[in-house]
Amino acid sequence: MQLLIFVTKKEDKIDQLMKELALADIRGATVLSSTGMANSIKDMEELPMFDVLTTMLKGETEMSSKTILFAVKDSKVEDARKAINKVFGDLSIPNSGILLGMPISFFEGLKED
Repeated sequence: MQLLIFVTKKEDKIDQLMKELALADIRGATVLSSTGMANSIKDMEELPMFDVLTTMLKGETEMSSKTILFAVKDSKVEDARKAINKVFGDLSIPNSGILLGMPISFFEGLKED
């Protein structure tokens, strides 16, 4: 199994993603509100790298993001990736989202099919 973590600022697309995941028979996703590091520290004038930070935030208007966590069988990882890319497009485009997967050594709490 893997834990997939997807972070995006495109909050308006979360419901569509949940639908695509359900259609791919992927259940149990948890959606959390989150704030990225750059947005958290952007008003800290005492930081020596203020100019770098300003450049990093250039063009960003949304302060919050959503982090979606879900555990999937290894056989479902590609289905989840396809669903995310279908809804959010090419993740290499800035501010589309960030997706990562990590192996899960154990899993409890949900009935496995």
